[in-house]
Amino acid sequence: MTSTGSDRGQPRTEPDGNANNSSVERWHRYEPWEADRARVPTRDRDTAAHTLFRAISPRRLFALILAIVMFGAAAGFGGALLWPKEYAARADILYEISTEKPTGFLREDRSLTTQLVTLRSRQVLGPVAVANGVPVENIEKQVTISLLDSSEIIQVEARAGDRDTAQNLTRDIVDRYQQVVRTQDGNQAAGYLNTQLSQVQGGLAKARTDLESQRAQQAYSGIGTAKLAAAEAQVQDLSDREQNLRRQLDEITVAQMDAPRTEVVVPPYGVPDPVSPRPVFAAVSGALAAFVVALLTVAVIVHRRTRTSGAE
Repeated sequence: MTSTGSDRGQPRTEPDGNANNSSVERWHRYEPWEADRARVPTRDRDTAAHTLFRAISPRRLFALILAIVMFGAAAGFGGALLWPKEYAARADILYEISTEKPTGFLREDRSLTTQLVTLRSRQVLGPVAVANGVPVENIEKQVTISLLDSSEIIQVEARAGDRDTAQNLTRDIVDRYQQVVRTQDGNQAAGYLNTQLSQVQGGLAKARTDLESQRAQQAYSGIGTAKLAAAEAQVQDLSDREQNLRRQLDEITVAQMDAPRTEVVVPPYGVPDPVSPRPVFAAVSGALAAFVVALLTVAVIVHRRTRTSGAE
């Protein structure tokens, strides 16, 4: 029987024509309706939802979880295939410690930590960025510095869109690092002292020649001269300076013998396969994320089914 506008809000009577409270409660629960739409009792909708959730068996829930997980894995794998490839190049640097022998806590060694910081610093990466025409911030993101398995080997890894660029970048970083280390290990001071020593030795040879000339003149004339005294003083002063420079050079040499040694044991080389993206890893990550979503979905379904069952 079709309802009309005249019986809006009125209790519906049973077929025998008598109205009672149960019929009023059962038929008075209408959803809001419009003039051209049929009124659907809320009780009918609850019954339909109850039937739907009751129809979802454990086997179907498992199939739903499997479908969501497979979709997530496929999405992750497909996305990885579409993502631009990234290649890496690596180089290994030996930083051999002499005064501080490696221990079980090698990673905490201050000398090695200092070298890691130096490799990451702009003192090394800044000139490399300028040479490659890129911002230094980009270089910092592309470069990874790490210690290999509790050893004295420092690995430098650089990443780029192609193998050649990554390898050239790694080579530039290693070369610049070696330049910085040479200025820190006393080589520059030794070079300066050697230059000073050469100049003093040249002056000393000339002063000795002048002294011999003054002594010959004194022997010929039989009287001493002020020039002879000045020549002797100059020779003595230059001799003292020579001895002082030699002592400083010896100290630097001993310090260098006991200082850590830096050597590139593995020159920069390109990794054959792309390091990113990794389709298998992306597929596993997508599957795990989808599994979480599937569990939440199943939890909602089970909760709704439990609530509808309790309402019976």
